[in-house]
Amino acid sequence: MKIGIDIDGVISNFVKTFARIVKNKYEIALKEEEIFCHDLFQVLGIPEEEAKELIRETLTQDLTLIPRARWGINELKQEHEIYLISARFKDLTTITENWLKSKKIPYDKILYLDEGNKHQASLQLDVIIEDNLKDAIGWLGKVKEILIFDHPWNRSLDVKKSFHRVRNWSEIVEFVKLASKITCSTHYSSTT
Repeated sequence: MKIGIDIDGVISNFVKTFARIVKNKYEIALKEEEIFCHDLFQVLGIPEEEAKELIRETLTQDLTLIPRARWGINELKQEHEIYLISARFKDLTTITENWLKSKKIPYDKILYLDEGNKHQASLQLDVIIEDNLKDAIGWLGKVKEILIFDHPWNRSLDVKKSFHRVRNWSEIVEFVKLASKITCSTHYSSTT
């Protein structure tokens, strides 16, 4: 299967470093639970450009990994193609790719697309793993399975049950292994 994975909030623990930068600049202790939406300028109540500078500063740091992200991606990479799809600033591609290399994150290809437009990637993905609801909604009808990596900013009612909420990398690996078995058995039964 082809699996698309967002970087920040799924692989990197962006919030941990972002909160430290916010504390240094504004002298407030930002908690993950206080991040009620993906638009950080709204969360902080500051101009959008000011928030973008904080984001840029965060992305130039040595971000820590979400627990078990390296393990999970290595597990998936054994049987699947891994495509990293990011909305990071295009001028940070070298920093991003060096960070991925330093963290030993395997992947087949990386794409940089604007936030909210990641679904425009010209890939035939089977699964997308995302933490941004706007991007996840954009993938509806374009991928078989959408996994939302659980964070306070993406907790919607999901009234149509369009997404599968996952809380950690163990759940992601388990879901993909199950989906892969179902896909294989469906493909096998349609060819016999």
